[in-house]
Amino acid sequence: MEVDAVDADTSVLVVGGSLVGLSTALFLAHRGVPCLVVERHAGTSIQYKFRGISPRSMELYRAVGIEAEIRARDVIDDRSAYVARMTHLGDSQISWQGIPWAETRDISPATAATCDQDQLEPILLAAARRCGADVRFDTELVAFDETAAGVSARVRDRSTGAEYTVRAGFLVGADGPRSPVRQSLGIDRHGPGVLQHWMNVIFEADLPTSIDGRTVRSIFVTDINGTFVPRGDGRWLMAVQYDPARGESPDGFTPDACTDLIRRGAGRADLAVRVIDARPWEAAAAVADRFGTARVFLAGDSAHVMPPTGGFGGNTGIHDAYNLAWKLDAVSKGRAAAGLLDTYDAERRPVADATMDQALARLQAWFKDPGRRLPPAVPIADDGFVVFGYRYPRGAFVPDRDDDADVMFEDPRSPTAQPGSRAPYLLVRRGADVVSTIDLFAGKWVLFSGPEGQAWPEIVRRTAGAAAFGVVCWGLQPAGDLEDVDGRWPDTARLDGDGAVLIRPDGFVAWHRRTAQGDAHADLDAAFTRLWARHDRASSGRHR
Repeated sequence: MEVDAVDADTSVLVVGGSLVGLSTALFLAHRGVPCLVVERHAGTSIQYKFRGISPRSMELYRAVGIEAEIRARDVIDDRSAYVARMTHLGDSQISWQGIPWAETRDISPATAATCDQDQLEPILLAAARRCGADVRFDTELVAFDETAAGVSARVRDRSTGAEYTVRAGFLVGADGPRSPVRQSLGIDRHGPGVLQHWMNVIFEADLPTSIDGRTVRSIFVTDINGTFVPRGDGRWLMAVQYDPARGESPDGFTPDACTDLIRRGAGRADLAVRVIDARPWEAAAAVADRFGTARVFLAGDSAHVMPPTGGFGGNTGIHDAYNLAWKLDAVSKGRAAAGLLDTYDAERRPVADATMDQALARLQAWFKDPGRRLPPAVPIADDGFVVFGYRYPRGAFVPDRDDDADVMFEDPRSPTAQPGSRAPYLLVRRGADVVSTIDLFAGKWVLFSGPEGQAWPEIVRRTAGAAAFGVVCWGLQPAGDLEDVDGRWPDTARLDGDGAVLIRPDGFVAWHRRTAQGDAHADLDAAFTRLWARHDRASSGRHR
């Protein structure tokens, strides 16, 4: 076996080149952070377990310029696509479950999209490479060492057997639910664990994509205890359960057995079926006890797995990636102290726990026998609450003294503008264009002030931390250049006319001040000092 064939140096090594790994690479590369992705498979996914991109995830993809490409592959209009529940497709009794995502046009410039994983991953790959990311397929992680100075990893080219060393400042494990990176770190998980065993079967058949005039997004077929999902290109996905306790296994899903199941679900014994692919997967619920160390981090399924009910799992991973990317950018470029990276776990892990609870509640409501005994279901929240309304209990923000850190969700249609929550959505007129504040905030630090906030640009100019991060000032008229189209500022910001909010690159509130009166400059300077306070940390160890 060859060794030391190539040595590489990069800021961030991403292990895993699927949905979350490629999203991480894109978000990093778009910010100018050098990154290298290693993926053990020969190419992007041919399966499409993930397909429903939430409005919040589309905000993030919109911020890096790929919204139009995703929309071009969107085969279903989520505003009119329904989920049906039937005994089989020939049954006249139908239970309609409604559209998969709540209507959110009043709180976001982006809407949900339906883009199957095998279609989305090539978009992410091409965009990441355009931004400068180095993505290497057929390449696997062998071992890594983490020290206070960085990460040294051994990787192997699976096609040649050659091994080489990658030196990186940080490593992101996006390597799936069985994550070798997480196991190497010795990080356990909590939660119910494996709940159900499923097979994904891709097939071609002449089945209806609309029923009773309604476009179908997916159909739960009780005869086979599984789901049919139309692809829009003549192909379908059948997701069906099997039970190892009854001696069932993936080996039993031969082409003939799959064809029989598809015909049962269709209610047509003579249906012509062509089975293309069949692969097992597990519906599970578990969250890592930690989301990383000083220089090694977990994202996506490596950090948390959720049952598919609600469509939260992959979307939560996308949000992980964006949160981590802007923090790695700030630290790797020396603009912030390493302590900023501690806030990744502090912010994302509680959100993963709360979101897993929502997915479990939906699983219990959807299946009479969801598998393993589950903890008591929490009340099911509106989808908009789950994807837009989560609040960070602690992290990279300066909390109000009277803020309730135990409240995980707030109504995104009645935002508090509290530090740790998503910035309020407003429509503003800039010259001849009407844009959303979400688009104005995307990817950058912004200080947004009210109609009497003429003092804030000078305050920001005099604040060293603000200057270091290139904080952009936007203000409402008459003090600023933006017109509050709907007059919603007083209700959404809950500040005086000369108050201001400091928005992070991920669109969350980092700090706010009700008024510019008093020593606002000292308060803003203290806020940046607190946000970037240096923590003495050291991490070392050998991981294999």
